[in-house]
Amino acid sequence: MQTFLEYQLFSYKGYTLTVAMLSGIFLVWLLTTLLLRAIRRIIRKGSERLLNVVDRGRQLSVYLLVKYFVWTMAVAVMLEIVGIHVSVILAGSAALLVGLGLGIQQIFRDIVSGVFLLFEGTIEIGDIIELDGKVGRVEEINLRTSKLLTRDGHTMIIPNHKFITENVHNWTHQQSEVSAFSVNIMVPHKTDDRVVRKALQQAADENTDIIHNVPAQEPQIRLADFQEKGTVYEIRFWTNQKFEVDSIKSDLRCAAQERLRGVHE
Repeated sequence: MQTFLEYQLFSYKGYTLTVAMLSGIFLVWLLTTLLLRAIRRIIRKGSERLLNVVDRGRQLSVYLLVKYFVWTMAVAVMLEIVGIHVSVILAGSAALLVGLGLGIQQIFRDIVSGVFLLFEGTIEIGDIIELDGKVGRVEEINLRTSKLLTRDGHTMIIPNHKFITENVHNWTHQQSEVSAFSVNIMVPHKTDDRVVRKALQQAADENTDIIHNVPAQEPQIRLADFQEKGTVYEIRFWTNQKFEVDSIKSDLRCAAQERLRGVHE
């Protein structure tokens, strides 16, 4: 058995790779994989028992941090097993990092931002956020980038520093589960105000996706502006379906158009 483990698979200029080294690498990989599986179960069960909540986003955030750390240690051990000293790599990479300069700075900036995101929990998986005028649901938070699923089904890859340096509107972390939105409708100037308000109110009342019968959150009709081409009215409404609000706005516009069809003629 010892002879088999000492069998040389590769030899070059004094360096020798043996079966024992490969076996050691495989063993470290196997133990690391099993350890991470156990840690993930512990994190999930611990959050359920101690916190009495099942926060998938926070669980995954903690697990990712542990995973990155464990794999970093595992890779360092693997390198030592094959005779590559980590201290030598760090010394050589220091000069390389200085040479690469600004490119590495941006990557490091994203990684540090990713660590802050995972630790602070201000943005979590499943949150609905608005960034750069785009609204989407957070699907993944990784160390350098995150994935955002937009309302039209597109996946955006966002560098993590944007969540730290730019204004991000997190609709999920509001005190209230519902949010206010509005739709503007333009009618000719001579259109009767009472008729328009009644038509728009009926269009809002018929929509089942918006909040009704709550005093401070009932649909409201407002006169928003006078423009050259017509008078602008605003349908202000509240809903808890924030991710689908574009569809709700479209339905309100269609209903308003149908209600106002006879008024315009």
